[in-house]
Amino acid sequence: MRYTLLAVFAGAAVTLAACSGGSDQSQSPALPTPDQTSLLPQTGPAPLKPGVSAPNGCPVDAPALEKALAADPTLAAAVQLGKGLTDVSCVQQYATARTEGDRATVLFHFDDAKAMWVAVAAGARNACDKAPAEIRQALKNCG
Repeated sequence: MRYTLLAVFAGAAVTLAACSGGSDQSQSPALPTPDQTSLLPQTGPAPLKPGVSAPNGCPVDAPALEKALAADPTLAAAVQLGKGLTDVSCVQQYATARTEGDRATVLFHFDDAKAMWVAVAAGARNACDKAPAEIRQALKNCG
């Protein structure tokens, strides 16, 4: 029994010595597991939280534009929002989206000074008239 206990303690001491960093640092690094090799490095800007816009406005998501529309009670009352906004399009600090309720187009502009989106116009027709012509041509919902 005495020899068995000594063998257990000796084995534990060897294991602890190996785990304590006493091993040779010149060994090659551990190979990645299959899960680690399947992940690609992130490139570009960090993803945004829903409802938050990039510093220059584009890209923008529906929750951020819905927040801007709600901030203008007159425009919000002019359209039937339904379940929210869809078909978001964003070009050079202008954005459009369609309401799910009446499929009206809403035009938004990114206010640099306030770093936020502002609803500019809404309706079934002519909502994009307040955007520059070259922007209107590039926005999805202004055609």
